[in-house]
Amino acid sequence: MKRIIIGFIAAALTITGISTASAHTVLISANPSKGSSVKALPASIILKFAEPLLTLGKRAINKVVVTDPDNFLVSTGVNYVKGATLSAPLVTATPITGTYKVSYRVSAQDGHIVTGSFTFKLQN
Repeated sequence: MKRIIIGFIAAALTITGISTASAHTVLISANPSKGSSVKALPASIILKFAEPLLTLGKRAINKVVVTDPDNFLVSTGVNYVKGATLSAPLVTATPITGTYKVSYRVSAQDGHIVTGSFTFKLQN
């Protein structure tokens, strides 16, 4: 009898669309994109996630950091969140050719922290 009740509850949740577990957000696109080659360093890095990011007023809980081939910081430390998009201005005064690393740490609406990184190349 207990199995029948549990099965009925699970079926009801499935039919009504209520999830028994929340999925964490994932990075779905970036500009510049993972593994890409660009001819000019963009004015900002833009990351788009599958779900809106959590914000807590002016508290910075979502962050993206970009470093150049010599491991120097090229992101300004200012991060902007709008829905599912996280962006940060880049210092483009004296870019150097090579591989740039993008690292991010964001909080999904479900409260889970998601981290990741990828690279792109700046070519002549």
